Parts: sequence; C-alpha cells; structure tokens
Amino acid sequence: MMNCLYAKCTAYITDCVIGELEKLGPRFRIAMRIARDPRFKRLKCTHKGVYADDCIVDRVTMHRCYIVATCDKDLRRRLRKIPGVPIMYITRSQYTVERMPDAYGAPRK
Repeated sequence: MMNCLYAKCTAYITDCVIGELEKLGPRFRIAMRIARDPRFKRLKCTHKGVYADDCIVDRVTMHRCYIVATCDKDLRRRLRKIPGVPIMYITRSQYTVERMPDAYGAPRK
C-alpha cells in the first residue's frame, strides 16, 4: 500500500470489520490473521449491531480523512456517492486508486 501511494500511511480497521470476519468463520481465517496484525491500528466502534459496510460509510462521511481500500463492489458504489473520499482496490494484481469524486477544489473535466 505504501508503495502505491508513495507516502507513509497507517492502515486502520474497525471493530465491525473484525466482528464480521469472525462471523464468516474458518473460510476467512487468513483475512482474519491479516486483520489482527499489530501493524493495523484498531478503530473502536461505539454503535451496536451495524454491518461493516455501514460502519465504514458512516465513519468516512463524518471525517473524510481516509482512503478506503476495498474490493467490495457494492461498498465502492456507496463510497463514490460521498464527495472527497478516494477509493483503493486491486484489479488484475495491481493497485488502483480512484480520484476523489466531486471533491471541493478538484479539477473538472
């Protein structure tokens, strides 16, 4: 991720994402092991019973200081509606970073 962005960055993961990975079971144990890596900072969630996608969208809407990395097409579609939030994902073994949609001060086509 740092090689793609050419900058020092910190990876964060929310408690809702960890909880959803735990519910998915042993099929996603490798993803769970990666998520529990100490290099990832944990973000505490104050709400109860919210899906990970809703948690991410709410957090990004409130703060807008995150680059969201996801391969979930539905989550990317929801995030594109929020102005000023760049999205990072993997396609064909390459990292792709989308431009910030309709961000304040962003150049128009």
